[in-house]
Amino acid sequence: MAQKTFSTLDISTAAFLELNGIPAKFENQDGRIIFLFPISDRLYELAHAYNSNVPVPVADFVTCLKALRGRMLTARGARNG
Repeated sequence: MAQKTFSTLDISTAAFLELNGIPAKFENQDGRIIFLFPISDRLYELAHAYNSNVPVPVADFVTCLKALRGRMLTARGARNG
């Protein structure tokens, strides 16, 4: 049985989830990167927190965002091989 996933195109949401311990997987669809996360109660809690505008450590969030963007660009470039 395949595990259900939450998908998003929003890098900010993906960075928030990663910052809070849920690593992203990537799916490359014709050069567009989709961030995938396994569905869990923790994911729903974090999605609610993100949408509720909880405070975050800004420097840590920006570092996570930049690292995720780098991985995303690498994944996008790897689409042909």
